[in-house]
Amino acid sequence: MPSLPSTAEDRAADSHYTPAEIGVMLGTLSNADRQRLVASSRYLAHDRHILAADLRQEAFIRALDGRRKCQRSWNVTDFLVGIMRSLTSAEREADVAGHRPVLIGTFGEGGIDLASPAPSPEQVGHDAIYYRRTITAIREAIERDPRLVALIEAVLDGAKGAELQRRLQVDATELASRRRQLKRVLANATTNRSLP
Repeated sequence: MPSLPSTAEDRAADSHYTPAEIGVMLGTLSNADRQRLVASSRYLAHDRHILAADLRQEAFIRALDGRRKCQRSWNVTDFLVGIMRSLTSAEREADVAGHRPVLIGTFGEGGIDLASPAPSPEQVGHDAIYYRRTITAIREAIERDPRLVALIEAVLDGAKGAELQRRLQVDATELASRRRQLKRVLANATTNRSLP
């Protein structure tokens, strides 16, 4: 006859996945589950001061270090989305609460040290990748139309107004049309490009 958990703590531990089990389940997520996590993190991070990738990372960390417990009856993807919702909700509540006084000093004196205004090495890496991909998407979109390439080259050479019209051999109406077309192409090339 199998033995039942003897204490309330044992019964509670038995009803939740261990961090090791969650780690195994994360390694076996389907493509659909991964895409759902990415889409959810982008949606939740949309108007927050957090990157979608950082939101996912923090959810993984909290699940794997045991700060959050996943019941065995739950889907692990739903569990991770719930963690991300909780994180963004906490940030939203902090925004509503407004600025709070912060003690300046050393950690030993009950305060915090001032943060460096320089970006972190991780942020520099993420920014470089994001901007490289964005510029590549813009370049691919513009290279399809030689008229837009000519417009950009002329503007980058410093041509303005009448000189720009003369160089492109167009009138003011055609120039305005090309500028609007360029704005549309740039907007389409950068649509739905969440920060990493």
